[in-house]
Amino acid sequence: MSETSIVSSAKGSKLAVQLYGNGQPLVCIHAPGIGMINFSRLHELAEHFQLILPDLPGHGASDPLPIPFTMADLSETLEETIHALGHERVVVMGYSQGASLALKWCLRHPHSIAGLVLVSGFSEVNEWYLHSRFYLAEAIARMGGVGVLARSTASSHLDKESDKERWITHGSRTDAKTLHHLYTIGHRYRCTERLHEIKQPVLLLYGQQDTHMHPYGKLMGKHLPQARMVSVPGVKHQIVTRAAEPLSRLCIEFIGSIPVSSV
Repeated sequence: MSETSIVSSAKGSKLAVQLYGNGQPLVCIHAPGIGMINFSRLHELAEHFQLILPDLPGHGASDPLPIPFTMADLSETLEETIHALGHERVVVMGYSQGASLALKWCLRHPHSIAGLVLVSGFSEVNEWYLHSRFYLAEAIARMGGVGVLARSTASSHLDKESDKERWITHGSRTDAKTLHHLYTIGHRYRCTERLHEIKQPVLLLYGQQDTHMHPYGKLMGKHLPQARMVSVPGVKHQIVTRAAEPLSRLCIEFIGSIPVSSV
């Protein structure tokens, strides 16, 4: 069973968070325009951890932040949220651009992060494929096409029509201006030169078929002192839904390997 909490920031904005299970807290950061439903296939992890699934600002029932906001502003929102929930140190999973935000949060508040699971992630955008994906998403969001993007991500992540409808309903609640700005700052974000500062263990996961993204994993693996990169067979970018079972197994193994004193 899940519990939904509304966490208020120091500035009065509200963030919607769904909680599942108990134990070591695992915060999951979704990709833009999706919301907490991004991790709907991972709820069985609640048998091992307390899953903390926030809707980022401007998504779902969460208030938007004033524009312009930064990746640092988003990381402060997450930092406030875990402390409001009574946690001092958490493991963080970030998916796609959510992985960039996880890195930013860890760089700003290293004592709050015990480890990172970065799924299909990147520390910068440096080649045509990912640039083109961002430019397209930014253009659609600028035109108010939140529903178009929600339908697109639903189709790429899911097969069952009822699951797609729930995904689209949740994703379509995203604030269009927030989404456009989120894509813009994610496109420009770069922290590769600071990755050596992250001393926590890091699990880098990429779909075996997501070949355009493999160089990003190798780049991060080169600079992160305690990183392990794993290729997930039979899947492209959408590991969180298309390979939920192997992802869950890898998370359980990885988090279990983090020294108890660190968590």
